[in-house]
Amino acid sequence: MLRLPVYARDLDAMTLTAEGAGFQLGLAMILRKELPFLLSLILAFALGRAPCLAHAALISASPQDGATVPSGDVVIQLRFNSRIDSKLSRLTLLKTAADQSVVQPLETSPVSEGLKARAPDLRSGAYTLEWQILSLDGHLTQGRLNFRVERR
Repeated sequence: MLRLPVYARDLDAMTLTAEGAGFQLGLAMILRKELPFLLSLILAFALGRAPCLAHAALISASPQDGATVPSGDVVIQLRFNSRIDSKLSRLTLLKTAADQSVVQPLETSPVSEGLKARAPDLRSGAYTLEWQILSLDGHLTQGRLNFRVERR
């Protein structure tokens, strides 16, 4: 007859003994060997997923926030820290509250890390560029930057 007595007094060893079968299965010994592996696996999964779940952040812009550029055609470039869906992203260029013109993203691929557009024939004055992008993880991110246009 096979008996499996559990000795609860010795919690450190937590040994299950199968008499007749001639083996010992130490729960504490298994945990000591496998716990570091399981913890490192969980940690690796958590850290590996973190960048995928973050929002896209603006890492560079041209013109820069607060910059002054010459009048005429202005090339607008925004770069982000992750890939974005440029077809579902937009740029809006504002001169005043009454005058709002939309600058369509140009020269971008459907999946890229940035937007590039051309604002034709800008005249002197203060402008605000509002941007809204959709990152590939599904997060919508928006922001704005201000710049001035002055005569050449």
